[in-house]
Amino acid sequence: MTSPRIQGRVFGEVADEYDRVRPGYPAQLAADVLAYAGAPALEVGAGTGKATELFAASGVDIVATEPDPAMAAVLARRSAGLPNVTVTVSTFEEYVPERAFGLLYCAQAWHWVDKEVRWQRAAAALAPGGGLALFWNIDWPADDGVTARLLAAHERFAPHIRPNTGPIARPIGEEAGAREWAAEMGLPPEFGDLGTRLYRSERTLPVADYVTLLSTQSSYRILDEDVRERLFGTLLDTLGAHVTVNVETALYLARHLP
Repeated sequence: MTSPRIQGRVFGEVADEYDRVRPGYPAQLAADVLAYAGAPALEVGAGTGKATELFAASGVDIVATEPDPAMAAVLARRSAGLPNVTVTVSTFEEYVPERAFGLLYCAQAWHWVDKEVRWQRAAAALAPGGGLALFWNIDWPADDGVTARLLAAHERFAPHIRPNTGPIARPIGEEAGAREWAAEMGLPPEFGDLGTRLYRSERTLPVADYVTLLSTQSSYRILDEDVRERLFGTLLDTLGAHVTVNVETALYLARHLP
């Protein structure tokens, strides 16, 4: 009997494609995080190392944890020439820190960490006053016509999946946005000094790469293969030669209070 697939652990099926087409993170984000919190750093769910490489460029010592062996293999290749990076194949829930960290950061993965233990584990890993930095990329087509065709294909083949069609609604950069995020995520009182930042960019992809980008997202990975093929085939046929997407990178900051 085949074991059910876990949605948060399907990325290794397409690790190389993930590394090739997923966007990175703004250099200014790393600068802002490192101005907020110090070294050493613990990375949770490092994936193929896009954020790892960015933070490692600053010289900070990083322990990068990644539970999926295929993703960790790409991460290890990417960080092979970075002596300040240690790769550990482990979930955050199972990782036992050997020292206290001045920074814990997580790119695109905190929602996969067990919500019953994630804050306690973060508090245990951080030194008093250490910083927590969680960030996500969100993108959507810049062209309304592309958006309309994208939605039509989803309505036909995968109506339960709602692709992103616009910017983040939360008022990021304002105190209200930080409070809203903290309440939504269940941030406990031992974390304070909240902050948020928003970074905007744009990228244009060949339509095949845009569809590959979608294929690296968990909601598409867990579709039945025939449904996924019909959906993606329609997108390849209808979206045009290239797709330009707007990208917002949302950063959320909190401090482990002494």
